[in-house]
Formats: sequence, structure tokens, C-alpha cells
Amino acid sequence: MSEAPREHVWTWQAYLEWEAAQPLRYELVDGQVYAMGGGTAAHDTIANNLRRELWAGLRGQTSRSQGPDLKVKAGQDGRYPDALIDCGPRVPGAVVAQEPTAVFEVLAKSTAWIDQSLKLRDYDATPSIRDYVLIDRDKPRALIYTRDDSGHLGPASGNVSEGMGSSIDLPDYGISIPFSALYDGLDFAEAQPVL
Repeated sequence: MSEAPREHVWTWQAYLEWEAAQPLRYELVDGQVYAMGGGTAAHDTIANNLRRELWAGLRGQTSRSQGPDLKVKAGQDGRYPDALIDCGPRVPGAVVAQEPTAVFEVLAKSTAWIDQSLKLRDYDATPSIRDYVLIDRDKPRALIYTRDDSGHLGPASGNVSEGMGSSIDLPDYGISIPFSALYDGLDFAEAQPVL
């Protein structure tokens, strides 16, 4: 594996070319590259359930569910969301989403602040992204940012859904993902964090 030099400020094109030769995935953040870490079984369960529900809800539409191996050019950065909706043309060999319109992240305690600040900034800087959804890994809760009338994703555009009777509603796509499907396979009453 080739380690990325830290004193170098990466351009988008240099990042794409370098990462293509790497065995691991890297995100580009503020001109620097960072290796992607692993997740937990709960994270993986939620992300897989989410992609399954998105795929079923988008079936027959021109938009499609993608992730986690397709990157999003978010502002000047390169991100790998846990799931996304891409409404651009289908390009089988593409490594970057053509027209990302919704992105989804499953929160981890160690990176939640990044998802709620730096990634929110990056996704806000990408006009095609209309929805940014943060899904809690440890309890049935999601924060859904929808681009507001001023054209921004941000605290004023956020809506919280909480409790197992809730859902993630995406009216632009005719999709409602019930938490019972999103958190299928998890039992919060018995869940104990493993360090």
C-alpha cells in the first residue's frame, strides 16, 4: 500500500488517480486524504437494511440506490456515504456518483461530529444533494436535513424522527422507510457497546 504524503495538498484529479491504485478506500478532506475505517455489526446491519429499502423503493425509477463503494464529490472533497441516491446517468465504470441527490450516514460515536459538521458543510456545497440523512446506530433516531428555501442544508432544515414507530420519509422519491425495517435485526434493549 502506498501511504499518502501529508504535506501534499491533493487536487481532485490527483486524489482520483492515486486512490485508484490503492487497496483501501480513502476520503479527500480539505486537501488531505484519510483511510476509511471499519464499522460495527450494528452499523453494517443498518446500512444493509437501508440500501435494501432504498433499492426496493426506487425500483422502476430513473434514480437508484448506491453505496458504500461509490464516492461523492462533495464540495471540493471526496466522501463515501453509507448509502446514496444517484439520479444521474448510469455509467457502469464510474467511481463517482453522477448526480447524488440524497446521502445517508450511519453515525458512530467516534465520527458523529464529522458527520454533523464537516460532511454537512461538504454536502451543503453540492447543490444536487437535496437530502442528508444521519441515522443513529445506538437508538431508533434519524436526523433528516432537506435543502431549504434559501438553498441550504443546515440546522434550520433538520427534522428529527425518533422511536420504532417512526420512519425516514423522502417524498421526492415516494419513499418512506419505517424504522422497523431500518433497524431490523437489532434489539436496543439488549444492545451493549463492545469496545
